[in-house]
Amino acid sequence: MPRRCGHCLRRPPWFDQARAPLRYDGEVAGLVQRFKFDASPRAGRVLLDLLVAGLSPTDLRWPHALVPVPLHPRRARERGFDQTRWLTLRLARQLSCPLAQARRSLDTRTQRGLDRGERRRNLRGAFHLIDRLPARVVLVDDVMTTGATLDALARACRQAGAEEVQAWAVARTPAGRH
Repeated sequence: MPRRCGHCLRRPPWFDQARAPLRYDGEVAGLVQRFKFDASPRAGRVLLDLLVAGLSPTDLRWPHALVPVPLHPRRARERGFDQTRWLTLRLARQLSCPLAQARRSLDTRTQRGLDRGERRRNLRGAFHLIDRLPARVVLVDDVMTTGATLDALARACRQAGAEEVQAWAVARTPAGRH
């Protein structure tokens, strides 16, 4: 039986389960930052390997498609690197699983510094899917903080036909740090 946090008990998310094998702290936070902001493929490879090692063989066989959390095109141009797409492409190859494409249709402000409610409102209607989705999809992100981004994308995935949605992130921000 999956454990649910108090927030998820009060307001269940659109995804069914979340998996985040690492804590976003210390060395892991440094790796994520090098990967995300310096486009370090070495850091990305380590993070991908740690994600896969933290998932069960059943988890790894479960998805019918993987969906990376998309950046808005403007932010992708500014950053010059889409870390979540990079991770998801390699994970899809490793699992022999198709990649489904979502678009971030709203250019939302950064989630940094926003509380749970502000994050949820910031992302309302931000995502849409290009095609119909298969029954079981996994959303992939680098870091899960409050889950608002994954929740908004999961909602769009359900509207595009997904019956079951899991959220996988490399790391989870410790409670009380968001």
